[in-house]
Amino acid sequence: MPNEQSLSQQINAFLIRVLEQSSRPLSKTTLEKSLPKSAPVAKKDLPELLAQLIGSGQIRTHGKRATVYWVPELEDRAGDRILETLRDTPLTQTELKNKFRSLLPGWPQTKREEMLARLIREKRVYRVAPLTGKARLLSARAELTPQDYVRLALQLAAGKLKSRGFTAEEVFALARELSQPMPIAAEPVAPAPVVSPLAPSPLAKSNLVTPVLEEVVLEQMNRIKPDAANGALVSIAELRRALAGEMPDKSAFDEAILRLAEAGRVALHHHDYPGSLSQEERDALVLDERGNYYIGIALRV
Repeated sequence: MPNEQSLSQQINAFLIRVLEQSSRPLSKTTLEKSLPKSAPVAKKDLPELLAQLIGSGQIRTHGKRATVYWVPELEDRAGDRILETLRDTPLTQTELKNKFRSLLPGWPQTKREEMLARLIREKRVYRVAPLTGKARLLSARAELTPQDYVRLALQLAAGKLKSRGFTAEEVFALARELSQPMPIAAEPVAPAPVVSPLAPSPLAKSNLVTPVLEEVVLEQMNRIKPDAANGALVSIAELRRALAGEMPDKSAFDEAILRLAEAGRVALHHHDYPGSLSQEERDALVLDERGNYYIGIALRV
């Protein structure tokens, strides 16, 4: 028959396993409900067991009235989510805090702010000069690129034009259109040869469509991030937005990304916890047939 110490170890292992499987911190009430009815422990003993795990460093806690618990790895993953958000676009501290509810569900507000302060202290998040105003921006890069500032300018323009009935997508599409070189009058083209209805299409026969889309993706990666050629990670959500004009169909974009990965030309970075995202946020990622959601793409160098 197991002794009292082994039973305590089993319960501790069970509590740790429940916390490891959770994508968010859990309250004592939630942990109590997770205990099986056959567990040889009374609910009144749970605070003491949790205190032992905290003392050994196996779990962490925060809060007084609404105390929550988590394993150390979950805090690291929360920090990674903050960094991933700031890689997409620089944000003011207020803008980032407004995203915390969906970005870091279940975490106390004071703990969210502590994690951000730690990332700034460790020089993993930087305060950078804004495009306008005095409030510094938070960024995952020490210095913003010209592309970052252009994107910020477009976001500012989209905000100003919203009252005039323009959507952000329309503003970005117009910017892409205006950035294209003026068309040059084409030379007269000879009539195309008549193709027999029974003959295969020359385009289908040469299979040019797929490589064209893939090259468009690779070119846009280099426009978004100049050091992409050296293997720098590019946000898939940002890449999708940038190619919305050329590739408005979600499935065409996803297939082009997955073909590049299958060919070994790019590496894809998957999202660890897609269940924590909204449906709109998941739709911005690339989904493969195995149910993996990909959030980043990098050239193989």
